[in-house]
Amino acid sequence: MDMNSYAIEVLARYQLEERHARAAQFHRARAAAGPRRPLRVALGLALIRVGTWALGPGHRTLAPRPS
Repeated sequence: MDMNSYAIEVLARYQLEERHARAAQFHRARAAAGPRRPLRVALGLALIRVGTWALGPGHRTLAPRPS
């Protein structure tokens, strides 16, 4: 059974239009979210938070917060 080449072309065009629409929506959402932090910055801040948490409440003087 042979597929009609016109039908295949219509299906391909439909899929491309749908993918272009999804890509445009993704880019709009990404632009609205603003700039992202680099992974190294996010990881560094997370490690600092874990370290501060690991010190516990009795040793907070070792990691003072700037006022």
